[in-house]
Formats: sequence, C-alpha cells, structure tokens
Amino acid sequence: KNTVKITVCGVISALAIVLMLGTNIPIMLYTVPALTGILFLIPAVELSPKWGFLCFGITAILSVILPTEREALIMFIGLLGYYPTVKLLIERLKSRILGTIIKFITFNVSVTGCFFVTSELLGINIFKNEKFSMTVMVVAVYLVGNIAFAVFDFALTRILNMYFIKFRKNVRKALRINSKI
Repeated sequence: KNTVKITVCGVISALAIVLMLGTNIPIMLYTVPALTGILFLIPAVELSPKWGFLCFGITAILSVILPTEREALIMFIGLLGYYPTVKLLIERLKSRILGTIIKFITFNVSVTGCFFVTSELLGINIFKNEKFSMTVMVVAVYLVGNIAFAVFDFALTRILNMYFIKFRKNVRKALRINSKI
C-alpha cells in the first residue's frame, strides 16, 4: 500500500515540477500554478488529503530551487497549489454557507499575503499608479479577484465531477486500487 502511495505522489510531483517550469513563459504565469494545483486532487481523492498536501509541499520546495517565475511561485505557494486539496476538506462541512465563507476567507487572506510577499520581497508594487487612489485600486483588485476566485472554485467543482464520472475508474485501475487505500 505504501509503495502505491509513494509512487503516485512521486509521479504527480514530477509532473507538477515539469508544469511549474512552464511559468517562465509569460502567458502561463497564473495558468500553470492553477493547473498544477489541480493535479494534487488525484492523490487527495484517491489516497487522502494529506498525500495531496505532501505532493504540494514537494512541488513547492523543488519549485523554489528550480528556475521558475517568482511571481507565479508566490501565487502557487500562497494559494493555487494547496487550494484544490483544501477545497475537498471544506466541502466535507455540512453547512454550504459556512464552507463558502471559509473559502472566501482563505482566498482573501492568501491573496493579501501574496501581495505583501510580492511587494516586499520582489519589489513589485502594482499600486504605484498615480491616476487612481490606492483605496480604489485595492477595492478593484479584491472585487475582481473574488469574482475570478468564484469562477475558479466553480471550475474546480466541475473538474472534480468530471474526474469522478469519467476518469476515476481508469485512474483506480491504473493504480490497482480496488478499494479506498
């Protein structure tokens, strides 16, 4: 049983690292970290959420060492990498309203942390535009960000549904999983 778990985690992490190297292509700056986080749903669903988090941790550590785009790396570590696995845990709650509130709190706290790290460590300040006040810019970024997050969360739900309907049987067969490990 442990051999299968370690192998799944290793293969998913290796694929995730290859994807994260694609962040050096400018158009892939936020797309690749989001897609990489989606990969962690396989070990999180088939093994347990802790294996999803383990794959995320391995990928995060190696992405820091390897030549990945720093801004994409911050978004990956700060939100997009671990959120799909966190989503699985949040959706186990009986109250959908509480779950939705927790999701948006997670997003807003994570984005605030990402903005801080990006501006302080990388020296990138997106709020230096003199035409708008800082308050208007912050409100606009959070408003658009929350809308984008709602779309991302909805898309993750659809991807999970598609996984369960179309792919899970084949993945479990390939991994030789007959019952929950």
